[in-house]
Amino acid sequence: MKLLLIRHAQSQNNVIEDRPDYAQARQPDPPLTTHGHHSARQFAQDADLHGTTCLYTSLMLRAVQTAAPIAARLNLPAHGIERAYEYGGLTTGPAGGFTPVTGSDHASLRAHCPALIWPAHLTGHPWDGGAEAWEEPHFHARATQALTDLRARHPGPARVALITHHDFAGALIRAALGWPVTDTPPTFHLAHLSTAQLDLHEDGGVGELEWLNR
Repeated sequence: MKLLLIRHAQSQNNVIEDRPDYAQARQPDPPLTTHGHHSARQFAQDADLHGTTCLYTSLMLRAVQTAAPIAARLNLPAHGIERAYEYGGLTTGPAGGFTPVTGSDHASLRAHCPALIWPAHLTGHPWDGGAEAWEEPHFHARATQALTDLRARHPGPARVALITHHDFAGALIRAALGWPVTDTPPTFHLAHLSTAQLDLHEDGGVGELEWLNR
């Protein structure tokens, strides 16, 4: 299986990261900026998505909004995948640092992406927001399980796209490559709407990183 990782477009938190009051001003689940929406539409029009057979997205708002034009371009549903959220989940204050915040429900997110398919086990319920301790072994375990789930869903040849986030994309790459868990892992920098493609072997063995930041 080929797994195409796509980082979401620019969010409203991204444009205030350098402000001294960022911790107070950041939103737990920020939407895209106007520029982010425009860029997502342009990406959907121009990106090489040939052969993509299934589309998945994180349940964070910025990812779901990014998914909308991509799903429309591909004429595919956008399957919500609970484990693909950014490090720390939804919290107030600095990421991973304060009060947990519940995520949106299906109806709210479907207003942003009509193609969104809700995870079956969350039927009738909102996503819990995924608030978690800021610990690298935990992120690695979540990434490993997400890869296991995707392999199980797509045992044969397929090209699957996943709209996710900067830090968690790095965790997925490291897990796929079989790198050991450390407290300060090497970082794979993925720009907004850039892609990385992994070749995941069916036997669950070590995969290959075919490109980064295309």
